[in-house]
Amino acid sequence: MTAKTSAAILTSHVRLIILVWATVLPLTACLSPQAARADETVVACGPNVNHVFLPSASYPGISPHEACPTGPISLSTDGIAMHDGQGAIWQAVAPPGLTIVGASLPPNSIQSYQVNDGPNGQFGAYFYWHGGSSSIQPAEHSAGFGPFSSSDFGWLMVCTVSTCTDQANLQIFDINLAVRETTPPTLTVVPNTIWQASGWVRGRWPLTFWGSSPSGLCGLNASFDQYQLPGTSSPRDTSRWAQCLALPVSDEIVTQDYQQGANPLYISAWDAAGETVGETKTVYVDNQPPTVSLSGPADAPSTAGTQYVTATAAAGPSGVAGITCHVDSGPDTWYPSNSASVPVSGVGEHTVQCQAQNNALDASGQRATSAPAGFAMKIGQPTISAVAFTRLVDGLRCGRAPERVRIPAHWAWVIRHGHTVRVRRAAVTRLVQVRRCHLRTARRRITIWVALRRHGRRLRIREHRIVRVVLRPHLAISLRKRVAHGHGTTVSGWLGTSAGVALAGQTVDVLAAPEDGHSAYSTVAVATTDANGGWTARIPAGPSRSITATYAGGPTTEGSFSAPIQMIVPARVELLRVSPRQVAWGGTVRLIGVLKGGYLPPGGALVRLRIGLGRSFITYGVHEHVGGSGRFTTSYTFGIGDPRIYRTYWFQIASLPMGDYPYAPSGSRRVPVLVGGHPG
Repeated sequence: MTAKTSAAILTSHVRLIILVWATVLPLTACLSPQAARADETVVACGPNVNHVFLPSASYPGISPHEACPTGPISLSTDGIAMHDGQGAIWQAVAPPGLTIVGASLPPNSIQSYQVNDGPNGQFGAYFYWHGGSSSIQPAEHSAGFGPFSSSDFGWLMVCTVSTCTDQANLQIFDINLAVRETTPPTLTVVPNTIWQASGWVRGRWPLTFWGSSPSGLCGLNASFDQYQLPGTSSPRDTSRWAQCLALPVSDEIVTQDYQQGANPLYISAWDAAGETVGETKTVYVDNQPPTVSLSGPADAPSTAGTQYVTATAAAGPSGVAGITCHVDSGPDTWYPSNSASVPVSGVGEHTVQCQAQNNALDASGQRATSAPAGFAMKIGQPTISAVAFTRLVDGLRCGRAPERVRIPAHWAWVIRHGHTVRVRRAAVTRLVQVRRCHLRTARRRITIWVALRRHGRRLRIREHRIVRVVLRPHLAISLRKRVAHGHGTTVSGWLGTSAGVALAGQTVDVLAAPEDGHSAYSTVAVATTDANGGWTARIPAGPSRSITATYAGGPTTEGSFSAPIQMIVPARVELLRVSPRQVAWGGTVRLIGVLKGGYLPPGGALVRLRIGLGRSFITYGVHEHVGGSGRFTTSYTFGIGDPRIYRTYWFQIASLPMGDYPYAPSGSRRVPVLVGGHPG
């Protein structure tokens, strides 16, 4: 600043001071209770460093000095002559947003020498502010000013006569400025944090914000769901306009630590003037991960067309955004709903994998994704399984017949008297049994066309003839077969696709269930198909059974069941003992029998009791509830007869057909008993 500019500023201040001094009484009292309350107090000098008052408009002859905090802020002459209106200023200018509304100097804060000394004084000294001023009296040691509203406050010492040569001095040791904050504090939030998030959120989110205030922010705080988050604070420096400098807040909110749903997020700050600022935002939290489940046919024939796997998703309060699915190694397909039907086609084994997403985003903008769910499906060609009892009919009729054969003479080695000697055997003729076979033939009715001439015309007529044809070897197939008790049998079958293509090298399980009404099938044999799809299996001995063949299917084929066939096994009934074997008329015989083979029903089996004479017989009773080991005892008493007559009767026992007894009816051998004579 040039001397000319400083002189102009100082002259304007002096003129203003003189004008106000002439019209306003000096204000030397402290702030009254009715005055407007200052929001902060800025302290200059005294125990503090001076950060607010700066020297201005200093002419040669008056020098500003500052010795804070150990000394005063002073204006003093240095022996150079000065002219009217020349002087120096210490002035504080409030920054934007702050207004000085008062000032006070505590006791012993003012010391002056040869200023405002009446008519003979050469220098004047004044406190000033916008719209007012107050002269500094020689005996004045403290002062108070306000209320007012000014952007600046200061004091000056000025030459008030034509030429000033006296020594003068003005010292201010401590001064307090009452400052009103006119601009409220503000908050600024860093973009891309939870404050700017819209909709539902999840996971870890940053929260970074700071603020500004003319008086300086002393603290910044935040809370989420009414739980306090770490904030920042600053110590107060009353010697500055901005008395606090709180650092920005950088927090992290982990949504898993808070409840789901709407949560209030509150940020706030307060400044040195006591002003506060705060804002609230509602944040919607969804911590529940989504889930997805798959359902559909695990196995389907290729003739059924395209199959569908149903994906069903569930999520928390944010709801389901959609489902992503892919089939085998194909591309992902997005279904924007909580359910989806995924098409699957083509013969073979397929895998469908899906993941669900909800509407809650993390800080990177990613939705919550469920664990992958998989579903396996096989689409196979339908197959046909067949099973039957087969036997080879070779077409030959064979029998044994005697035949005379001649054995020519030959040498042979024999042992005689312990020595091996070679002897010549003479030719002999012997009669031996040989097997002779001839082709089987059968009579068949055939139709032929015969050419003949009648009445000079050639005709063809149809004739029926009976001829004998040779039976070629062939397989006889049956669906029912009677097998002796304790013997097994052989079954044969075929496996192929519904289009008639044989399946080679496939495993076929042969299942059988006793004919007891329970259909309790179990595996009795395992076979492997040959190049033509055929197979053969041996069925072990057992009761009467229903037999079926099953194919579990392969990677490209469906499973199948054959129609059942029946293996009929007669019961084995034995009459172990009949005693006595000879009895008089009116006597009693005791019979012991057994049903072998097991599988006796829970209520026991029924045994028919027969007695016969010659070719005739009658059933004289039924023995019930034969169970356990199958052994039972019964008796028969003959009537009174002529003791001179003897007759031989026979006894036989036989099983009766029952729905829960898996054996066909069968009878035991006949045991004779001689009856005659007087009773003993």
